[in-house]
Amino acid sequence: MKFWIREVNLKAGDKEFTGDKFEIDFRVPFSTSKDPDISEVRIYNLSQSTIASIKSKAYVILNAGYKGDIGNILSGKIENINTEWQGVDKITIMKVSDGGFEWRNTKVQKTYQAGSTSKYIMQDLASMLGLEIAEINPKKDITYKLGKSISGSVESALKQLVKDTDSKMYINKGRLYIRDANKGTVTGFLLNSDTGLIGSPERIEEEKEKGKKVIKYKVESLLNHKISTDSLIKIESKTINGNYRVESGVHTGDFITEMVVVPV
Repeated sequence: MKFWIREVNLKAGDKEFTGDKFEIDFRVPFSTSKDPDISEVRIYNLSQSTIASIKSKAYVILNAGYKGDIGNILSGKIENINTEWQGVDKITIMKVSDGGFEWRNTKVQKTYQAGSTSKYIMQDLASMLGLEIAEINPKKDITYKLGKSISGSVESALKQLVKDTDSKMYINKGRLYIRDANKGTVTGFLLNSDTGLIGSPERIEEEKEKGKKVIKYKVESLLNHKISTDSLIKIESKTINGNYRVESGVHTGDFITEMVVVPV
């Protein structure tokens, strides 16, 4: 597979910008963190009237890739926006959160009847967020024989339920996932030197509780919108060969995707 012309397309509110007319830089992290990821998008030398038209909370869609294979790497809302000068360049910087407003600002006060399950309560709470629900399948589905009362933020309630059920939760491109920590999303994607792999994966050892070590690998490739949180991919390289789950990573404006993967 050969890589040719880079393409990037940014929609911010009702404005649209393309990489052939504007200089657009970005850093888009993705992870299994319970808290929404915050990305940074920079666009250079906009007119003052255009800058004024892009407001906080405006929806942002960022698509990037190579000609003939471009896809979404970020969907979210602007947390804050500011413009600064760097030499002769005027840079407009947008901090964009993936589900952050919905996550922080949704409150609940509700009592669930006896026999309610954690999965049912999670589904009900998640529906209040206004996010698309991609998957709610906790590792353990607890039954609350006496019912359960919840008061406060949906964020804290879901975090506690995720902890109780030994699960993981994250938001990716406006979609909420709650699932077993070891589960991933099938992509069928093969990453090797022909499909964008850069160099050789680097081994990482992480210490866990009770002296246990977890082996992970840092992998770098040309930007690939198909790779994101929990992607299940096959890697062929000089150092590792097999199936892996993407635990975290970042897409950058120099058209690189960095990721940390774990064997599956």
